[in-house]
Amino acid sequence: MRLDSFLDAGSASPRYDHPIVWSDEELSAVLSRLIVQERVGLMDHARPPRSVFSLEEINLLVPTVRKSFQEATPHEWIVFTLAGQQGTGREITSGGMFVEEGKLHLVIANHRLPLPANSPELARVRANPLHSVQGSGGVLSFDSPRYVIATKANWSGGHRASASEVILDHTEFLSPLHRTGSALTSLHAGGSPGAVAAPESDIRRSGPSSSGPVDWEGIVYRLREEIERLKQQLAEKDAELDRLKRREIRSIPTP
Repeated sequence: MRLDSFLDAGSASPRYDHPIVWSDEELSAVLSRLIVQERVGLMDHARPPRSVFSLEEINLLVPTVRKSFQEATPHEWIVFTLAGQQGTGREITSGGMFVEEGKLHLVIANHRLPLPANSPELARVRANPLHSVQGSGGVLSFDSPRYVIATKANWSGGHRASASEVILDHTEFLSPLHRTGSALTSLHAGGSPGAVAAPESDIRRSGPSSSGPVDWEGIVYRLREEIERLKQQLAEKDAELDRLKRREIRSIPTP
């Protein structure tokens, strides 16, 4: 995790809304809902989206991301590289993030990309986390789509493959958390891919109050959205179990 400068040539004016103060709860809520939707062909079946970060990775990222945003200048944004162990090599996830004109931009250049430990590409990614080796593996998005302003290709890494960028209205997404101070709870206690639940008020924020009638339609909409999110997480866990089973079968020596 570090700060990089992406100042436009000849421009001295501030570009980003930095420094900015986040709470751990805010960052956890945002990072836990980032998903990658894999691209498929016209004749292929759509695959379930994958969580960008596991719970363990979120717990690792949150303190350093929070500190980096507090230290960033208006000409800097945050970049990161996560390198997990995979056999004798590494499994790389890298990207960046910044806040511009009140909106949060998140970029994923590589997602769970296996690379040999001595790979020149691994060194390039560590030197520039926006260097995308084979693309992001899909389209970066958010599992509460109504907060997504746009998704686009990001070529900041200067390579033949693009990163994927999503722009979020994070202020609106986090507004229930700000109003209630509700704590976040984990849906997954282990290290398997998972997400941190949204504030309870994100589901119930239109519930009974002294200021007006109950918005039952809004409650039903948010409950349905939450059910779909849970279905996506279960499908992702099933896919991960299948992958582990296949790996175990391949590792069994033949007689």
